[in-house]
Amino acid sequence: MTTRLSDYRCWRCGEALPEDCLPLRRAELCPACNADLHVCKMCGFYNTALADACEETVATAVGNKERANYCDYFKPSPRAFKGGADDAAARARAELDALFGGAASSAASTDAARNQSELERLFGLKKD
Repeated sequence: MTTRLSDYRCWRCGEALPEDCLPLRRAELCPACNADLHVCKMCGFYNTALADACEETVATAVGNKERANYCDYFKPSPRAFKGGADDAAARARAELDALFGGAASSAASTDAARNQSELERLFGLKKD
């Protein structure tokens, strides 16, 4: 299977990269979110299962995997964007919404009403 230029997406926001951006220069930025693109997280050798997160054995270790670097082994990956399901900020926001009712589901409000009526039954509380 061959990779088309349109298959490459920003590792951070998922924006399709412009056709003229390859090969990625060290200073290349995403047109949508201004994230550096010549980064470990955009590389085909990036693998979090490894201690240094790089499958290339002779590459120099890079401290910040989200900042532009000078790695000579950099190879952009069309699979760098992991999608919204892996976004820690989105998960945290959803958990807060569930806790504080920002985007509470009807099931959560039904559970709250059930708990309130159970408390009223147990303690003889009446709503005024």
